[in-house]
Amino acid sequence: MKREEGVPDRYTYPSLVKACASEAKVWEGKAIHGSAVRCGVDGDVFVSTSLIDLYGKCREILCARKVFYGMSERNVVSWTAMVVGYASVGDLDEARRLFDQMPQRNVVSWNVIISGFVKLGDLTNARRIFDQMPEKNVVSFTTMIDGYAKYGDMASARFLFDQAPNKDIVAWSALISGYAQNGQPNEALKIFLEMSTRNVKPDEFIMVSLMSACSQVGCLQVAKWVDSYLSQSSIDVRQDHVRAALIDMNAKCGNIERATSLFEAMPKQDMISYCSMIQGLSVHGRGNQAVALFNKMLNEGLAPDEVAFTVILTACSRAGLVEEGWHFFESMRPYDLLKSMPMEPHAGAWGALLGACKLNGNIELGELVANRLFEIEPLNPGNYVLLSNIYAAADCWFDVSSVRDKMEEQGIKKISGCSWISSKG
Repeated sequence: MKREEGVPDRYTYPSLVKACASEAKVWEGKAIHGSAVRCGVDGDVFVSTSLIDLYGKCREILCARKVFYGMSERNVVSWTAMVVGYASVGDLDEARRLFDQMPQRNVVSWNVIISGFVKLGDLTNARRIFDQMPEKNVVSFTTMIDGYAKYGDMASARFLFDQAPNKDIVAWSALISGYAQNGQPNEALKIFLEMSTRNVKPDEFIMVSLMSACSQVGCLQVAKWVDSYLSQSSIDVRQDHVRAALIDMNAKCGNIERATSLFEAMPKQDMISYCSMIQGLSVHGRGNQAVALFNKMLNEGLAPDEVAFTVILTACSRAGLVEEGWHFFESMRPYDLLKSMPMEPHAGAWGALLGACKLNGNIELGELVANRLFEIEPLNPGNYVLLSNIYAAADCWFDVSSVRDKMEEQGIKKISGCSWISSKG
């Protein structure tokens, strides 16, 4: 346009600035800002507001402040853009101070503040502001529902969901995924069925959450219904995240043939799909097939991570394949995963081996693995109970007593759900 000697004006500058509203293009945005100053339109409320939005999204909060406080006229969008800017960089004190000064507050600005507190995990302040809102919309409710769900407070999420006068697909999705992610798959299924009676059409994200819930429940009948529903819907099951969830659900619910056909139909299998198949085979007593599939993955050049190793070690534990499990465990060393793995998967990998030792009565290896676990998580009573039961199964009662004494010395109490094998006499 400039080559054609066209002159940008107050209407074209906001569009140009909007096109630069990403951190990668902040310098282009600053150049456009300079051009607006030279053309004398930087004081226009629409141009200035677009610049505040740009700098806020690019986390250039000082530039946003300079534009905002330099404005001779502001509208509710200008104020909201500045509040959003503060919230995006986590400065909620300043965001709230500016919010309180706003001459006008529409619903959008209230939602911005709530969303900022939710993202920081401060649900107490988010709820306080939510309760103060003179008017709430579906976004207000959904933001709070999603926040409660992400932080595990499903009782509060459900309460607000029931209170919401209008529920869109995002609200339903937030509640269903919340139940699925917080280990309440039956509730997720109930909400989905309730949604169906309201003639709300589920999208791919709801279906992925539903499949996750089915995977946890392990109900083949429900899994087949979901699979059938998907095949008749307009949702593209070839999308990676949808197909991965479909494979995982069928594998864990026992429809190994369907999971296998979906897996083999993939143009290229990835780590997630391999792990889903290996877990499914393991859960349903096909340990040898799980090992074979893991080896196939290695032969195809996919380098396993700590999650994949934990999955295969657990599969070996369930199937009593101690030698195979130890082989895979030893093969982790070249990947240097023993030092780099986070605590939980690391402990999970050793724990899977200890479980296999218990199944096979392998005392020597069990002692080695248990001692490593005592170093990693010294206060986990389950590891002591497992070792004690390995000793008890071999009639090594002196060693059983030693493990119990060690627990008492450490001040560790046996948790409910773990049981000692009764000693003789």
